[in-house]
Amino acid sequence: MNSVNDDKHPNKKAIAANEERFRALVNATSDIVYIMSADWREMKQLEGRNFLADTNEPLTDWISKYIHPLDQDQVRTAIDDAKRENKVFQLEHRVLRADGSIGWILSRAVPIFDDNGNVREWFGAASDITETKRAEEALKLAKEITEQQKRVYETIANSTPDLMYVFDLQYNFIYANEALLTMWGKSWDNAIGKGLLENGYEPWHAEMHQREIDHVRTTKTAIRGEVSFPHALLGKRVYDYIFTPVLNDAGEVEAVAGTTRDITDIKQNEQRKNDFIGMVSHELKTPLTSLTAYLQLMEKSEPAKHDPMTKRILEQSIKQSRRMTNMINGFLNLARLESGKMFIEKGPFDFATFLQEIAEETRMLYTQHRFIFPDIAPVIINGDMGKLAQVINNLLGNAVKYSNIGSQITTSATIEGDQLKISVSDEGTGIPQEEISKLFDRFYRGQNNNLIAGFGIGLYVCREIIEGHGGKIWVEQSTDQGSTFCFTLPV
Repeated sequence: MNSVNDDKHPNKKAIAANEERFRALVNATSDIVYIMSADWREMKQLEGRNFLADTNEPLTDWISKYIHPLDQDQVRTAIDDAKRENKVFQLEHRVLRADGSIGWILSRAVPIFDDNGNVREWFGAASDITETKRAEEALKLAKEITEQQKRVYETIANSTPDLMYVFDLQYNFIYANEALLTMWGKSWDNAIGKGLLENGYEPWHAEMHQREIDHVRTTKTAIRGEVSFPHALLGKRVYDYIFTPVLNDAGEVEAVAGTTRDITDIKQNEQRKNDFIGMVSHELKTPLTSLTAYLQLMEKSEPAKHDPMTKRILEQSIKQSRRMTNMINGFLNLARLESGKMFIEKGPFDFATFLQEIAEETRMLYTQHRFIFPDIAPVIINGDMGKLAQVINNLLGNAVKYSNIGSQITTSATIEGDQLKISVSDEGTGIPQEEISKLFDRFYRGQNNNLIAGFGIGLYVCREIIEGHGGKIWVEQSTDQGSTFCFTLPV
């Protein structure tokens, strides 16, 4: 009998020693240590270590004191599972912290057995995982928000008729909206990850876009263009597109986003409009030319010479018919510009003689203003005399319109390097600074010009003519004392 007890005694000591070492390890590595009764009804001991409130005596209401109400049922279920199979209890759940706030713990408890193999108690340890859970919740929320934004963006991208897409830096499509997939007649799986050629672009078209993608990547700036492309269902269409750089956190281009709009109908409508304007203007010009000729004949007739009233009426009629002719010429030039049919026919001519002819015509046409024209030495210009005359006449006509009767309008011409600079200055009302940058836009008219006739195409046509000659046109200065318009021509 004694020998048996002596045999068992060392085992008890070894078990006790191992248990003590285990408890020491748990105490050293855990934020919370606790001991539960075999049936888990009583918490015998709890070292909360400022995370949870310590127990000063055994507790039977420990669930309501420590466990968050929303997780109490989950804790009970996990306890029942552990008790049923005498296995390790393990659970992540919320707790009521010592400071009254809500925290998270990862709790584990192992069964401690007596000599008969029955559970004597449960020894548990828990780690504070509050920050980890908060990070997980924040990540989950961010993911939900991201998914929501993605759904919103995809809804927008897929509901627009515009084509939206993204290239990687190897010219492959990494995104395409439904409109673009429909235009290609392809599915997402068949198109994404593929290059331009694989998605049906002709070689010249693919090479052009590849150069543009390289340009965007190098300059980090957007680029815009216009191109024709066959639609799978609608045939050949005209598209306006823009490529924009997508920058990463380091400010480097990591992709190129594109948006393309079908402007075929707009182009066709513009062409119809230009054809109509050109046709009507041409038809109006013929009878107006005849009318002007008849008025000039009448002006030279004997009744006109002897009757001041008749002479004055004829002079004003001729002036207005010329003004209408200039307006019609403006519309014709606009129609030709937009249809690509306005040609600049250059030839050498002496600008000094040319300007003298304009001076004589201007003084005859506008008798109520004082005009000063320069006497310049002969200088040869290679240009279209008719169209350059239209530019100068337009600037002079505008100076007349925006100047008081009797005021002075000065034209000057100087050689600056290899450029001839022509200026037209008036003593008119001036132009607000915020409007100067818009003056040469098509159909733009100043905010204070409602009482002055015009369609806002004269300066636009002037700019196209001067740029077609390799020159520039601009407003040099403008105050309430008058304005100065300038343009240059290569000598």
